[in-house]
Formats: sequence, C-alpha cells, structure tokens
Amino acid sequence: MYDAQEISIDLINDPQNAMRTEIDRNALFELADNIKQNGLINPITVRPVGDRFEVVAGHRRLSACKIAGKVKVLCIIRDLNENETFEIMAAENLERADVDPVDEATFLAEFMLRTNKSVSEVAKAVRRSNNYVESRLCIAQMPDYIREYLKNGLIKLGVALALFQITDERVRRVWVDLAVRDGVSVAQADYWLYGWKMNQLPGGSGSDIPPDGFEPGEIAPVMFECAIDGKKYNAKLFRTVMIYEGNLAFFNSIVAEIRAGGATEARATDQN
Repeated sequence: MYDAQEISIDLINDPQNAMRTEIDRNALFELADNIKQNGLINPITVRPVGDRFEVVAGHRRLSACKIAGKVKVLCIIRDLNENETFEIMAAENLERADVDPVDEATFLAEFMLRTNKSVSEVAKAVRRSNNYVESRLCIAQMPDYIREYLKNGLIKLGVALALFQITDERVRRVWVDLAVRDGVSVAQADYWLYGWKMNQLPGGSGSDIPPDGFEPGEIAPVMFECAIDGKKYNAKLFRTVMIYEGNLAFFNSIVAEIRAGGATEARATDQN
C-alpha cells in the first residue's frame, strides 16, 4: 500500500508518452467542475524525475485539477523505471472506453520497442489477450488514411483489419473508401476479403481507357463490372447491396432478363 501526499502542481510534469493524442475538452471541463465540488477522489500516481515528478496514471485528472484552479494535488509517489511506467500507463488507459484504437496501437508498438517484450508478455502486462495486442500492432502498420478513419470512428476496427489484408494498395483504397461511405459490417468486409483471396475481387480490373479529365501521371482508376448490365464503371461509383443467399437465383434471373432485353434492343438498333 502506498501513502498519498499533496504535491504542488507546478512540480508535476505531463507524461512523456501519453496514450491519448487528444482529450475530450467538454468531458475535461465536466471533470474539473466535479473536482471543484467534490475534490479529487482518486489520487494521481507519479514517479520522481530529478527534483520533479512525472505523471504515471491520472494525466486527465491532473489536467482537470489545473482547470479547477488547484494549487496542490493528492499524489501517490512510486519509484518506477521506464518499463514499469509503461505497463501502469497502458493498464490504466486501456480500461477507458474513450481511448481510440489508433492511440492504443501507437502506444503498444512503442511499448514493445522500448521493452523488447514479446506479444504474449505485453498482453500479460496490459491484461489483454494476445489477439487484442496483435490487432493493435496491425493498426500501427496500416496506411495513414485507414488510421485516420479509425481515429474518427468512420470505420469499424474489424472492417479495417479485414480490408487491410488486401495487398493491392490501389484496390484496397477503393474498398476501404466504399466501406466508410456505405458503413459496411464486419461480415460484409470479411466477404469482400474472401472474394479478393479467391478471385482477386471478381469484376475488378485496371482500366485501359483513361477516364474523362485524365491527366498523365494519374493512377488509373479501378474498374468493377456491374452485376446488372455487365458494363465496367469506376469502382468509386458502386454501392453495396445485401442479397439473401436464398434470393440469388431470383436476382440472377432478373439480371438475365435485363441483359437479354438490352441485347435485343441493341440488335434492333443495328438493323435500323
């Protein structure tokens, strides 16, 4: 058990490796109001750094105390090394629902780099499963646009993890953008991934014909074949449609009729 004592806020440094890159300002001011009314219920954990102290757990509470105008704050002082500090910071922050997966990924990747621990050792330290840690490390390898989507809550983690496995970056970008636009489920993303693994995304191809407004040096768009008319269009113009497996035969019969009608119309036009 560690004793708590009051320390001047001026002597406490923010953590060098904070997990959160952004803090909800509204929630922070609400916490500051609560501290004004009820005081700081849970002490902040700090460690000695020279003649000052560094926050180990309670960075958000410290910020709220500053807003609340506190001069001193109740702290628990622990003599910790870098590895121990990282473990405590990770364990505390991962318990909070408002930490986005990108911040978690960056922190855990840094944790592994600094401590040279294995995935299983990190998982044990932060009280998470191996799969949990591996998924966060995968995020750390994702391109910036996927990480930005995740950070802003525009794509589900499961969707991002599935589509990240598409190794053709040009095609992957299209499918990720479609997933964000249409708000697809993890199951749908898994189906897309399966289709890519089996057939390299049936209907997808590089366009040999430059689109309108094309300028040299631009990347040719990915083209998909429409299931209705059989023509190829820019993949970004497609929409996700869910069809129950039992209705596929009915759907295919409708498509066959539409295409047959189109072929008949084309022949009539040629004869005229």
